[in-house]
Amino acid sequence: MIDLQDIKEIVADLKERIENKTRHSYLQRYMETPSIDEDKLLLLYSICEDLLLPKEQLTNYIVTTMLVQQALDTHETVPNRLTYSDERMRGQQLAVLAGDYFSGLYYYLLAQATDIAFIRILAEGIKDVNEAKIYYYQMDHEQIDKLFSCVTAVESAVFGKIVKSFQINKWEQLVQNFLLLKRLLLERDLYLESGNSILFKTLKKIVSRGKQDQRSEVMFEYNKHLSLVSKKLEQSLEINPRINKMLRNRINEVLLKGTTLSLKRSVEEG
Repeated sequence: MIDLQDIKEIVADLKERIENKTRHSYLQRYMETPSIDEDKLLLLYSICEDLLLPKEQLTNYIVTTMLVQQALDTHETVPNRLTYSDERMRGQQLAVLAGDYFSGLYYYLLAQATDIAFIRILAEGIKDVNEAKIYYYQMDHEQIDKLFSCVTAVESAVFGKIVKSFQINKWEQLVQNFLLLKRLLLERDLYLESGNSILFKTLKKIVSRGKQDQRSEVMFEYNKHLSLVSKKLEQSLEINPRINKMLRNRINEVLLKGTTLSLKRSVEEG
């Protein structure tokens, strides 16, 4: 297994390659390029370690997949309610164009490599993400489990397609639960800082039927799912002892944050 320092250098090199691909003078002038999710990059590299592919092909898969992720993340920055000031409108339009630009880059790179099979894998993942986003942003849910399933698909469908297509099934639960846990923690931060969390707004809408203490019920449902996802992720670590040290350390950091939040909430309720 590659040692920790080597993995850090490999991931840093991959990040630099992606940044070089996404650098565009006009976009940089008017908007910030979304930061690369280093956890997703590390996770993707760790998954691809198991594929035993030639280095050039491996690098191409990782870079193109992260370009897809950049495109999806950039589109996510577009507000679902339009504002009509010229400056805000231009920012929204540029976010859409930037996402499309990053999408075009991954098609271009894979077409150069004549890798039609991998294009199909990523295209299926994009389709699943966009279908889940439509349902998620409608905020028209009646079942809490369905809501969390949508969030899971938004976060992990692209990586999940890679895992299933290459039949490296040991990664499936770890990918889903690691990325879902990260999203749940982000949504909680958004909720506490500004109240601007679609997840919490939708949870409130679902539990509001006949409930008096809506906030308490929302936090109960959130913490229940946070705890469940954390336990599943811990189990995934136990059955995958060969996960590289850098990823294992990062997963444990995220698990610790989730546990700390749960304990803090228990103290507050007590």
